[in-house]
Amino acid sequence: MPLQRNEFLPQDLVTVYTSPSGLIDTRTGYAYVMGGLIVGGYFDLTEQEAQNYGRNQLHAGRYRFVQIDSGATASNIVQGSIGLMKAIASGATAYSGGVNIITSYDKGLNAAVRPVVFLAAVTAAQVTAGAWVFVQELGDASVLSKSGGVTNATPAVGDIINSVASGFVDDLATPGSIIPTTIGVALSAPSHTASALFRCLLENVPIIQG
Repeated sequence: MPLQRNEFLPQDLVTVYTSPSGLIDTRTGYAYVMGGLIVGGYFDLTEQEAQNYGRNQLHAGRYRFVQIDSGATASNIVQGSIGLMKAIASGATAYSGGVNIITSYDKGLNAAVRPVVFLAAVTAAQVTAGAWVFVQELGDASVLSKSGGVTNATPAVGDIINSVASGFVDDLATPGSIIPTTIGVALSAPSHTASALFRCLLENVPIIQG
């Protein structure tokens, strides 16, 4: 079935959902598997919409509803870290587990395959349960610098931003070169502060439908 644009949001874009539809039966506590969100469905939002639906943390862009891989590393799934597609079985169109199962950077198939930005932290229990979340795949995203701060001595707006170990990002040089792990360009100056959020325009991100 082709993807369709989601028009329904039970809570907000930062929520960790326990149901593939985003809906829970209030009497039994069991998940509804239909009638709400669609795994793989997406929103294209303006700046104001993203602020309204993202607790004033998010910006204009595309947000997709996905499932977290139950084998992901929870400590690498935090606001602004990079997630990756879990696996490809074989061939150009044979995907193992679906293109909308996203894992932590350290468990990804390849750092250059469908990077997305996580919007909120998840617990180890939520990972094990295979929770559902929104991720950002296009637009103006807040990304998290590596633990020692970015490498570039004079980071600036417009620098090329690349994903690195554990799903953090780095600014290597001004303006820098596009490489397979490039995710976009800095919209605000990256920081030397350890694990700091800054804004990045996601430009080099493939959209894989599924």
